[in-house]
Amino acid sequence: MRRILEAAGYDIEEEGDPFDFSALAGRECILTLCTDDPAIARRFDHTQYNLDDAGERVPCKKLIYTSNPEIRPKEGVLWQNRDLARYAGEAAVARISGERLVISWGSAPGREGMKPHMAGDAPPPGRIRALPIRATADEAMRISGQNGPVRLRMIPAWVYDYSCKGDASYKGKQITFDANGSGAISAVNGLPQDLDLDAISEIEIPGDAEMVRPSILQKEAEEKILTHLIGALSKRVRIKTESGDAIFSEEKTFRPPRDQIERSIQLTYIPIWQIRGKHIVEVNAFTGEILSEPMDEGVELL
Repeated sequence: MRRILEAAGYDIEEEGDPFDFSALAGRECILTLCTDDPAIARRFDHTQYNLDDAGERVPCKKLIYTSNPEIRPKEGVLWQNRDLARYAGEAAVARISGERLVISWGSAPGREGMKPHMAGDAPPPGRIRALPIRATADEAMRISGQNGPVRLRMIPAWVYDYSCKGDASYKGKQITFDANGSGAISAVNGLPQDLDLDAISEIEIPGDAEMVRPSILQKEAEEKILTHLIGALSKRVRIKTESGDAIFSEEKTFRPPRDQIERSIQLTYIPIWQIRGKHIVEVNAFTGEILSEPMDEGVELL
């Protein structure tokens, strides 16, 4: 368990009774207990623990690992053998790849509540999340000014929502990172995408469409998005201090910790009409606009 939390960027401290060790990352504190004794687990689960952070009491989260199926905590988070095996594997991959394991805190009591961040619920077979097709093939051909074969291509993108809640303090200055929003990146080249996210819905896969496979898979996309969000939410602050007759000015950049940014990510498709006439022209089937840059790396527009 120590290695799992260390792979996620937590600092581990050995503790005595009534728990085994604590894991700290910024203002987040996770107290961990390993036991098969229902009475010990119940007492730990029902006790409120707080972290003293510069005079502020921050509630600690509680994690219980057990192989006893009778232990079902009401407030804490439960890990059993299958959870330990799963997270140990994720941590091993993270260490080999040099990436940090992303762990988010769930609120469902008595169930696994710390898990690697996963994509949102996938649509059922035969259906996808996509922007609607508003321009027909004939309209796309007219818009392109080309006369030739037309095919519908569904280009993948990663659409995400995020919420950040947290702050930092430095020399009496309080910096807040509170923010929420959404965005998208291409699943082909990783570039930001300007999409009408409100128009996305679940649709049946068009029978004649070419489904372009993502070049950037979920894990890489999550890391790109997280890196972008940390940079976008960072605050550069100028702090003035006085010492006698002298005034000193200091500039410092504050970045939100990774664990303060909650996010969800879903694979979404953008419909594109490709017309192969004298030149290859692509038309966005949702907006009806001609693309100045191809969405697929395998296509060169002339």
